[in-house]
Amino acid sequence: MFFSRISNLLLSENLSDIGAKESPATTASASNDIQTIAFIPLRLGPPIKIRTIKEVCDTIFNHDFLRLVLIFVWLILCGLIETFMAQLSDMRYYAGPATSKIVNYLLTIILVYTAVGFAVQSPDWTTRFLILRRFAFIMGFLYVFRGITLLVTTLPSSLVDECRPPETELTGNAGARFGFLFSVVGGTALTCTDNIFSGHTSMMMSCAMIWRAHSRLRRPFSWILYLLVTAGMLMILFTRFHYSVDVVLAIYICYTAWEIYLRYIREATMRYMFGFTRHSTLDLFNTQLHSTDAARVYEYLTWQPHPLGKKWLMWVCMYVDGLDIRLRALGIFDKNGNWNNQHEPAVLVEKDPQTPMSPV
Repeated sequence: MFFSRISNLLLSENLSDIGAKESPATTASASNDIQTIAFIPLRLGPPIKIRTIKEVCDTIFNHDFLRLVLIFVWLILCGLIETFMAQLSDMRYYAGPATSKIVNYLLTIILVYTAVGFAVQSPDWTTRFLILRRFAFIMGFLYVFRGITLLVTTLPSSLVDECRPPETELTGNAGARFGFLFSVVGGTALTCTDNIFSGHTSMMMSCAMIWRAHSRLRRPFSWILYLLVTAGMLMILFTRFHYSVDVVLAIYICYTAWEIYLRYIREATMRYMFGFTRHSTLDLFNTQLHSTDAARVYEYLTWQPHPLGKKWLMWVCMYVDGLDIRLRALGIFDKNGNWNNQHEPAVLVEKDPQTPMSPV
């Protein structure tokens, strides 16, 4: 009763309307089944509640958690790649940096607030693993993309004039330079041209996107995070920790990466749940308007004869997100990962010419 009252106090009031009040994993009747994915037999997802020692083990030994481990390996690898590219950038520029501790303090507060917030408010381990995978995969992509921009666009240090990269970067052997990567990651060593675009802003923006897309708490909890992120970005500029272009680009690139990823998840969900065979919006028009003019109405409104997006990229996002696991748990995919297409594909149906077309 106590926890129920606390939940009613903290959680938003319209969660039942959008299907987020209770654990969504309860709808997956096969989530406890042991299935083989990539030659590894494990149960599909973690238990909804933990009551026994076996259920503690089941929280770890499942495809959902294994996918999380793989994505964190991806995150670490991408971080090392980005740091290596920063070294290459330093080879093209000389100097010796200072740092602004307040920016790092604010970033730490934002990360801790986000981690604790979603550890508490997430309804089950499936959603916790899901959010962690999304964060790790997108940040890994941003690390690599940022490494490329560092390499091809050299901006001098915004903090120190005539900065010179550490000698290890310039003249060290392969082993010394590889070891230096961990010094940079750990914050004990700094580089000179580690600017465009801002990694601190990318991390802060990703935390903001997590709250924007996944929060179940009342709005003031999200506003606190947004204020912290805004303060962090302003301090990056006030302390000259980054150029303003670094911050602006980081905001744009980070938002775009999250939007593309989540759009692919929505697209894949529509396709496999409702039997759509092309992109879901066009097929939805065909099924709702019931007219041979449906496709033309769609194109008139959107004009995208060749919509952007690739199926292989959708499958990458599905794998990272564990959407294929959830589709298996719902019985949409069979035990071999094949689609049980029980829905008829969307088709054009001729409508009675006397019946007026439904309004768009």
